[in-house]
Amino acid sequence: MKNITVEFTYDLPDDQYYETNELKNTGTLTYTGPATKYLKVNLETDKLTGYTIQAPEFEDYNNEDDGFYAVEVDCNKNPLLCAIVAPTEELTGFNELVEDIPGDSIDYIRSDPPAPNHTYNVNEITYNRSSNKFVKPFPWKGPANMESWEDLIFSRNNRLRTADIRLSDDLPTTLYNEIAAYKQYLRDFPETFGAAWSITIQTGGSNFVVGDRLLISDSVYKNNTAVNDIIIKVESVDSDGAITSISRQGNVHAYAYHKEAGTYADVYHTTNSTSGTGSVIALSKVKTVDPWKITVKDIITDTFA
Repeated sequence: MKNITVEFTYDLPDDQYYETNELKNTGTLTYTGPATKYLKVNLETDKLTGYTIQAPEFEDYNNEDDGFYAVEVDCNKNPLLCAIVAPTEELTGFNELVEDIPGDSIDYIRSDPPAPNHTYNVNEITYNRSSNKFVKPFPWKGPANMESWEDLIFSRNNRLRTADIRLSDDLPTTLYNEIAAYKQYLRDFPETFGAAWSITIQTGGSNFVVGDRLLISDSVYKNNTAVNDIIIKVESVDSDGAITSISRQGNVHAYAYHKEAGTYADVYHTTNSTSGTGSVIALSKVKTVDPWKITVKDIITDTFA
């Protein structure tokens, strides 16, 4: 079959695996491959399977009753469609994009632009048999099959439990310090990558006692969503009862409702203290890092291999 070479431009999401195109990003690649492709479609759903058949099969293929049919595509007219199901060697024009991830020692590296099959959800592209056309716009390939923040938090909690088991006073000092530092890294993980809030006592107030609790319920930091309040416990006070240190009672992860960076001073809170007053609390966070861009350190595996 005759091969062709054709350059094409296609829409890109605002970032990899996002499902919006507010920035109107585009990418340009060159397709070098068969002039015609025969795309295999699910007969029941009319959605692409991601597979192709060869030209000799096509003539009689749609007479078969195997649950599929094939659609002939002119790659000169529809290079993007052919590129979506193309093997890597049929596409050129990629660069390498290296993204520095704050808080992570390992950069996130991907192709730029992302390949069409990492841009569009191949198995959701639908063929309209009435119009003999594929339905546009093609659906984005979202993060459904990527690692989620829920996955990361689950993994982090498991790693933290393992680190707790490994840490003991009879370890050599160097090893003890490595594991202790790793535990701190895991504890800080949600805040480091923007999945949780950093809490700062701006003004300690007076007459608080150790054990007092404060409930942060400000609707602004919650982004007007129905998420849990943040509960903090007073861990130490000075001679005037001003709060000098706190601990967090459970975590309110912000990745699901507040992805952008934010700083809020003097957030609304209440307290169960019988006499403590005048405390001022601030919340801040960095922009939430997409979970698939984070490489989690694994010092326990390295140390105890």
